Amino acid sequence: MHVTSPCHGRRQSMRPTLAAVLMLGLVGLGGVAHAVGFDEKVRAPMMKSNAQTFAQAKEFGARYREVRAATPSQVVTNASLAREKFDLKWQVERAIDQRKPIEEIEQLGFVSVGNGSYKVDLNEHPEWDDLPAGFIGILANPDLDPLMQGLIQLGFRPEDVTTLKKYVASHDAAIESKSAALPIALGFARIVRKFDKAQRPVPDALVLSYMYQTSRAVSESNRKWVVDLLKQFDAQRARILLTTFQQFPTTGNWSPTDPALVIADQLSTVRIPNYEERAIAEAGGVAP
Repeated sequence: MHVTSPCHGRRQSMRPTLAAVLMLGLVGLGGVAHAVGFDEKVRAPMMKSNAQTFAQAKEFGARYREVRAATPSQVVTNASLAREKFDLKWQVERAIDQRKPIEEIEQLGFVSVGNGSYKVDLNEHPEWDDLPAGFIGILANPDLDPLMQGLIQLGFRPEDVTTLKKYVASHDAAIESKSAALPIALGFARIVRKFDKAQRPVPDALVLSYMYQTSRAVSESNRKWVVDLLKQFDAQRARILLTTFQQFPTTGNWSPTDPALVIADQLSTVRIPNYEERAIAEAGGVAP
């Protein structure tokens, strides 16, 4: 059981194997004290109106693609752009969960596959992709030789391959993201205990806020992981690495989940015995 990452694995980005595509520092708990904890005042962004969200998504998608074409690195180095993208995706995901998708959602790149689910061609609509998660997922593959061979053909040198492998081996993205989420999870668990002690129900909005803040922290941790990775290389090699990952054929699958069941699951998780100990151990890379 993962105790600090409530929303992950719900959306899938399907990438082919590395071989098929190319034929075409561990963070410890010492930094946790400086991380931001759970903020009760923060509310997860919700769709105010169908028309407003559609207009916002259409404008953002066009702007995002322009930025990506002009300065590809901005899609990972620009923190405000990443935050705007995260919040917009969050609103669309919640609308899909509630089975109240945006009218004319097809114009935003979504194709209905039935049962309230959608697929998206993320090469045509990169505004819906999670590129940092794609980086991390592919580089977690135990067999990186096909990727390395492809990068060499594009201009990587042997020393660049060594640098990439060394970074991946010494920086565990999963541990870093769990460490980023840990203060939020611990803070939320304490608040839930207060509600339970007072025999008061935990408001759904508070649980959604927890999920939002945790997911946002993980997303930002992943983004910083990729930014730091790109800094290990000169401009030419960083560009090769980034564009290689951007060009991988990718399809996104978004399926609805029952908000009530998700909320109940989160509350059940933070109420498990020794939750704080388990969460701290997980963030330190120790299986609870």
